Amino acid sequence: MLTPFSGFSQKITLGSCTTHDGGTYKGQMVSGKPQGKGSTVFGNGDVYEGEYLKGKRQGTGIYTYADGKKYDGQWFQDQRHGRGTFYFLNNNKYVGLWFRDKQQGHGVMYYYNGDKYAGDWVENKRQGRGKYTYSSGAYYDGQWVNDQKSGKGIFDWGDGTTYDGQWVDNQRSGKGVNKYADGDAYIGQWKDDIQNGRGIYKFQNGDMYEGDYVQGERTGEGIFRYANGDKYTGHFFEGNKDGQGTLVWANGDVYSGQWKDDLQSGMGKLTKKNGDVFEGSFKNGELNGEVIIRYANGNKFRGTYKKGVPHGIALEEDKDGNRFEGSYVDGRRDGKFVEKDRNGQIVKKGRYELGRRFEN
Repeated sequence: MLTPFSGFSQKITLGSCTTHDGGTYKGQMVSGKPQGKGSTVFGNGDVYEGEYLKGKRQGTGIYTYADGKKYDGQWFQDQRHGRGTFYFLNNNKYVGLWFRDKQQGHGVMYYYNGDKYAGDWVENKRQGRGKYTYSSGAYYDGQWVNDQKSGKGIFDWGDGTTYDGQWVDNQRSGKGVNKYADGDAYIGQWKDDIQNGRGIYKFQNGDMYEGDYVQGERTGEGIFRYANGDKYTGHFFEGNKDGQGTLVWANGDVYSGQWKDDLQSGMGKLTKKNGDVFEGSFKNGELNGEVIIRYANGNKFRGTYKKGVPHGIALEEDKDGNRFEGSYVDGRRDGKFVEKDRNGQIVKKGRYELGRRFEN
């Protein structure tokens, strides 16, 4: 039954009908179709209360789903379209723009756990520019693609740690700057949320590394400059000097050769500022094995070292050509010896016992 309401060019009545999508409608009507304000109860238990135009939901209205979800906002031709608020079952709430039944344009999502996203949306997903603030106070402000942090963005952990750079699928990937709470800073390449590629790491204490990174570790070729003036140039592995490299100390000493686990290990050459040169085998940062030493004063040593001191057979020659042939034990001469002049003539013989000399 229809009751006249008011009208100008069209006659508005109050009545009821079955909507094109199967709901039971009660409210204002024009020409037998819902138009104006009314409510519809659907067979599945959903309920709509709001405005209609030519039989379709259009204008403003509230749609309450049978399972508890709710939309309150603008409609266009039966679709959520314009500005509206959607209440999700998990207590999330979206407030913003809609386009053809989807979150699209600028909107704010309030998450049940206290997080919040304010920014651009495309087809119900975070896409474009937006800021995501966590309940902890940390936030990401930047570009999004397909609901993921992707593109250029800043992440602030809230404890003094920040990252400003490229992102791919929610991970730091590409070029970026990470500043740490302790004052350290990394500038360079990232992959899968970890330093990977070329980069510069500046330590709070003044040290600085520039070179290759693999999976967050200094691995490859690089230069490490110490705050005290020392400088290492060479190969690294998992954060340590490893392989071929040269260390120049601030005092002028230079070591060039093999390294292992941050220590001189393998064949190398140590040149002291005073002109002494140690060339041979190193282990754990000390001379160990066959060694040749050329002293600045012209003296020479050829023999073996163990744990940084002479140990084993040794041949020594002074700048005038006089020679000592003997052996060492733990840095002290020990055993038989022969001394010769520059012409090879024996001038003395004897033995050493733990550094004490006994001549024949």
